[in-house]
This record gives sequence, C-alpha cells and structure tokens, in this order.
Amino acid sequence: MKTITLLLTIVLALGAGISAVPAPKAEDHFTLNKVADGVYAAVAKTGGLATGNASFVVGDEGVLMVDTFLTPAAVEDLIGVIAAETKQPIKYALNTHYHLDHTGGNQVLAARGVPIIAHEKLIEWQTVKNRRFLPVTDELQKRREAEAKQLSEIPADQADKRAPLERQLRRFDALMTIKLTNPSVTFPAGTIRLHLGKREVILFTLPGHTGGDVLAYVPDANVVFMGDMGWRKTLPNLVDATVNDWITSLDSLLGQYPNAKFVPGHGEVATAADIREFRDYLDDLRTRVKQAIATGLTIEQAKEQLKLPEKYKEFGFQNFAAPNVEDMYKELKGTKF
Repeated sequence: MKTITLLLTIVLALGAGISAVPAPKAEDHFTLNKVADGVYAAVAKTGGLATGNASFVVGDEGVLMVDTFLTPAAVEDLIGVIAAETKQPIKYALNTHYHLDHTGGNQVLAARGVPIIAHEKLIEWQTVKNRRFLPVTDELQKRREAEAKQLSEIPADQADKRAPLERQLRRFDALMTIKLTNPSVTFPAGTIRLHLGKREVILFTLPGHTGGDVLAYVPDANVVFMGDMGWRKTLPNLVDATVNDWITSLDSLLGQYPNAKFVPGHGEVATAADIREFRDYLDDLRTRVKQAIATGLTIEQAKEQLKLPEKYKEFGFQNFAAPNVEDMYKELKGTKF
C-alpha cells in the first residue's frame, strides 16, 4: 500500500495539465532536443503533462515514436511537433514498458491506426497494473473539486499562490481523459528490426526495470533509447525491478555501445558516463542493503539508517530514496514478488 501511495503521489504531484485555466503548450510539457540527424528526444518538464520522456526517429519512409507520455494531451502536442519537423507519417509507436507515464497517450496513436509495439507482457499488465497509477474518475473528480475550491478562495492577483493549484487542476483534467490502451504488436524477447525506409531501428529486450522492457537502437546515428532501463541523475522507480538483472543488463549495454548517446526514460540525454553513474547507484544501493541485512537490520531499520550517499543527493526524485531501500531489501530477501 505504501508503494501504491507513493506512485500515485508521483503521478499526481509532478506537474500540471489542461483545464479551465489557461491551456498549456507543447513547451510546457517537454523540451525537444535534437540528438542526431532525424533523431529527437522530448524530455519531460517538471510541471507538465508528459512526466516521462518520449522520442521520435524520422526516416525517409515514416516516423517511429518511442513512448507516449503520461497523457493524451502531451502526445497530441508531440504529434504537432513531429508534423512541424517532417512530412513523413508516424509509421510505428513503441512502448518501452508498461508504466503509465510512458503509455498514457496510447489511445491517441491507436485512434490514428498506428501500430504500437511492445513486449508481450504489456498485454497482461498495461490495463491492469497501471490502475495503481491512475485513480478512478470519481476519486480524481473529488480531488479536483477540493483543489478548485482552494483556488476560488485565492485572489486573482496572487498568481504565485494560484499557479500550483492551476497546475493540479490541469493534471486532474488530463488524467480523466486517459483510456488505458494496449499495444497492438507484441514480441516475447530478442530483437525486431524496423525499417523507416533506408533507416533501420533495432528493438531489443533486456531484463531489469519491469521484466517487460524494450530498448531501441538507431545504428546510423548511434543512439540508444532506453525507456526506464536508464535514468539520468534521477533516482529510479524500483517497484517492478530486479536490480541484480538490471546491473548486468547495463554492463552489457555499456560494453556494446560505449560511444553511443542514450535517451533515458527520465532526465536529459545521457552519455555512457551518465549511464554508468546510474548503474553505480544501483550497485551501491545493493551493496549497502546487503550489508544492512548481514548486520541484522529489519526493513524499517534499513530504511531509517541507510541515508542516501552525498554524491546522489543532487539526483531528482529524492522521494524514491527510502522506497529504493525497501524494494532492494525485499529483492535480496526473496520476498519482493
């Protein structure tokens, strides 16, 4: 229950959305970064409706979209950005994993008839497990009404006090438009080669973050799209993770692509050094928790006593520090799943 509450807090508290308050623009949700020729990362902004990163790859015969943000509104804005960059249609979309902040806009692509590719586990998880992150409409409406009441009591000239409430109202409105939508093309493991005309994109699976993760590699640009297998200067969500597998996967990835650019699921476009730093965070966490277990600490004692090392205190999502200890403890004790 603590994990579910935390995840709801992340989904509801990271930012803002769409409502009777002024409608946000694409630049309110994400920053568009050109990673290579025809390769773009849409890096989510705190306070927007994206929450997780998305990306797209332009070929001479179509576009691949990587992940669909948290909300339909953010994806619609990304589609507009893609249309401004190229006349090529969106040929495929990819869900790197099932979490709502990477799949919440699926319905927009499905309505356009775009095939959505994912690991086969998403058929099992997408419309079921994501309910942990998406409160029912009645609950969202109740929370929205409470926020709206607070907003109505703040004078119009107090913009600094009104802004956070306005963001929350937009967020609630956007969440209420989400219809959990499954991918349409799935595969169990291994690789798939997509062709956007002359440009090839290789999809491949690695274990670690959820057990149903797909990464994408663009050979001619040497860019890897990691989904949440990679986090740049951000503490990760470990609710579904197997850290022992994850560290091994990152070692393999860094060995295979030592000079690539990496687009993580959260944070700015990364170098191999950034991904290694994240890998080292996971390894450090595992070591510290293993030592705590060896000294006889209970899970609550470990959460209380294992403070985040100084070198990671500038990372985003600091509220994941204690849950990371708990998840790692359960994994090492064999009680997590």
